[in-house]
Amino acid sequence: MTEKLNIPDNLTIENSKEAYDGLSKEFVSGASFEIDKSIQLNSITKALIRRLSEDYPGQLTVPEELKSDIFYPKDEAEAGNESEEKTAEPRLERLGGRILKLWDVIFYFFVIMVDMIFYSLESIFNRKFILKNDTTKNAYYIGYLAVPIVFLLAFLIGFTIALQAAIQLAKMGGQSMIAMMSTMIMTKELGPLITAIIIAGRTGSSIAAEIGTMVVMEEVDALKTMGVKPLKFLLVPKFWAFTTVMPVLTLVADIAGIFGGFLIASAYNIPPGSFMVDVIESIKMSDIFWGTIKSISFAWVILAVGSFKGLNVRGGADAVGRATTESVVVSIFMVVAIDAIFSLFLYT
Repeated sequence: MTEKLNIPDNLTIENSKEAYDGLSKEFVSGASFEIDKSIQLNSITKALIRRLSEDYPGQLTVPEELKSDIFYPKDEAEAGNESEEKTAEPRLERLGGRILKLWDVIFYFFVIMVDMIFYSLESIFNRKFILKNDTTKNAYYIGYLAVPIVFLLAFLIGFTIALQAAIQLAKMGGQSMIAMMSTMIMTKELGPLITAIIIAGRTGSSIAAEIGTMVVMEEVDALKTMGVKPLKFLLVPKFWAFTTVMPVLTLVADIAGIFGGFLIASAYNIPPGSFMVDVIESIKMSDIFWGTIKSISFAWVILAVGSFKGLNVRGGADAVGRATTESVVVSIFMVVAIDAIFSLFLYT
């Protein structure tokens, strides 16, 4: 037979443990109890009933009209997950939605790329919305200040590659090929690639952060309100700065890498004059030309990706940080992918 559970009316935090111990003794006998519908509920009483129902689930009955007040509702996250499972989209529809989103991203990226090139060419005849000396300032930051890091990294990479190759060439008496190998590797592949990766991490990230901060601070909207074209105002000076300095930085990387090979060749007793002759004979104008085209292509892609990520920032400072990181990752991926395409068409 079910009895009414006698819960004290004067429950407090201090005496709740004593009340629980006393009521537990009544459940030990195996009797069943029911909560009185007219009980005065407060937070302490609700907590006591919840604990008793957990410890003695088969012996305590709670009226249905009191359950919503005593027990916590089902976790919203779990409920949401259940509803998602019940209304899950078919896989084909999810795949189609992702493809459409990817298409929108690609389309918007190419819109920015085309607008950037169009406004840059237009600026030759119409410099409206372009600040004076802005291109020079960007070229100074993008190019001149990047020379030390480009030279150092290209030198170390050229030095390391020449060292590893020289060890193998020495076994076959081919030390004289170090100059040719260093020249071809740096001018054809590593010079433009190393420069682009450094600039993507150094400058592409700063462009994404700069434009993203302007979006968050609503400065881009302010430019539109004043009748200024944001893409022309923001990207044209950077476009011409990138186009001008990237071939120069690539040349610096080529020289640094070849210089690293020169040090290795000197260690293998190859005369400097012989090394220079081999370098001059190995250099082809076509390699320099296509290295320049590569570097300019990489520059435009880095600028477009940084601008795209910056213009699509939504949120606060954390969104700017994510956009900066994504711009570096995407830029390096696209640079390597484009370099592979160039290599496929030029050297096969």
